[in-house]
Amino acid sequence: MHHRDRALAIAARTAAAEPDALAVALVGSVATGTDHPHSDIDLIAAARTDPGTRVLHVEGRMVTLTRKTPADLAAALTRPREAGAAVPAWRTARLLADPDGILHDLQEHAHAWTWDEVERPDEWAAGELVGLAEEVHKVHGMLALGRARAAAANRLILALALAVPMAAANRLLYGSENDLWDALARTEGPAWARAWDTATGLAPAPHDTACRAAADLYRTAAARLARHLDPADRITVTTAADL
Repeated sequence: MHHRDRALAIAARTAAAEPDALAVALVGSVATGTDHPHSDIDLIAAARTDPGTRVLHVEGRMVTLTRKTPADLAAALTRPREAGAAVPAWRTARLLADPDGILHDLQEHAHAWTWDEVERPDEWAAGELVGLAEEVHKVHGMLALGRARAAAANRLILALALAVPMAAANRLLYGSENDLWDALARTEGPAWARAWDTATGLAPAPHDTACRAAADLYRTAAARLARHLDPADRITVTTAADL
């Protein structure tokens, strides 16, 4: 049996084993046909009880089962942290069980959705930079103290954590985190791509150069978003960018 056919069969059996779920959908690479033999099988269940995520091992495959209330599933289409991934996920989802049409309506909403439905994406993205300012200071301080591992850890936090806010600022939709990095590199252009590759180690570079590359990413984000902050938070972000 082809690995995708097997994954679809596992998804259907796992969905059927959620008797208290209101509806179940398959999302992600198995739903879109872009999976490989080791892809996890992503299921989302609309349920009024036991929200959360379970990771299961079913017939040799990893299954990630997320349970959310119908209201929470719908709200994801309006949240700047979630919308970029949620919208394409629902557009390409396979509805495995949906007796009352809950997920059908959500899927129809996703197809008609626009960024106008998202609550202040630029302000949210700018606000994320306030929290990440600490990571910039840590990279700077750990480099000065010669603490290479701590500096490396914080530069990686910066490179990874900046991606979703910058995706929201660029109004990007991405099917999964696996698609996010390349989509953002294409949108932001070669300077961002080079800095991200250097900060994460994809492009070999000396340690201090990689740390400076992470700072370049933050500086780019700050230049784009600082104007969406109130004056006090703008000082925090611009001070970090100046480091």
